[in-house]
Amino acid sequence: MSFFKENNGRLLKASIIGILSVAVITAVLLCVGAVVLNYMSGIPYGLLDYLTLACLAIGVLIGSYIAAAIMKSGGLMIGLIVGAVILLITLAFGFGFGDGNIGILTAIRTGVLLLCGAAGGIKGVNRKERIRIK
Repeated sequence: MSFFKENNGRLLKASIIGILSVAVITAVLLCVGAVVLNYMSGIPYGLLDYLTLACLAIGVLIGSYIAAAIMKSGGLMIGLIVGAVILLITLAFGFGFGDGNIGILTAIRTGVLLLCGAAGGIKGVNRKERIRIK
């Protein structure tokens, strides 16, 4: 708990920047994917869930990397925070606009997003150059 007490302001700032970068990166990847899928035919609809999960996982990986590089310590913790917040946002939108089912894809999404968040956070802390934000 001392990690949160010592880095309260920096943790909040790094988390918000990481979450916003996840949103931007995921939106760009989904737009590129939509353009590519528009010109391709024969893609089964069941595969689209996994393609969107892959775009979201890449976004979480990069976003937690950025947040951990800003934070400079606690990469696993900041990565898990970014991954968990994105997971909660995704689940909220899924339950709000979807059918509200909790299935195997929800379990896969939980594991993938938390794992990508943790991996990006660890990699971001071990980076040579630091990102400085005042």
